[in-house]
Amino acid sequence: MGKYESLTTFLSAVKKHNVTLTYSEIERILGFELPKSSYSDSRWWLNNDKTHTQSAAWGNAGYEVTSSKLGEYITFTKK
Repeated sequence: MGKYESLTTFLSAVKKHNVTLTYSEIERILGFELPKSSYSDSRWWLNNDKTHTQSAAWGNAGYEVTSSKLGEYITFTKK
């Protein structure tokens, strides 16, 4: 089980086309704090599931990041 597997599980169960989660909500789902770079560097949220375990988590659930405000929220949209 990967580090971000619980995010995959959560998003896979969602029946919405768009899902917006606050950082706090994502951290609750994961059970740990997101890395500091996720708060300050938008590249952390790139949809590159071949090289980043975090993007594989939402990619494996059929989502991609389509909107964000660093440190506040992330919007995932069905591919």
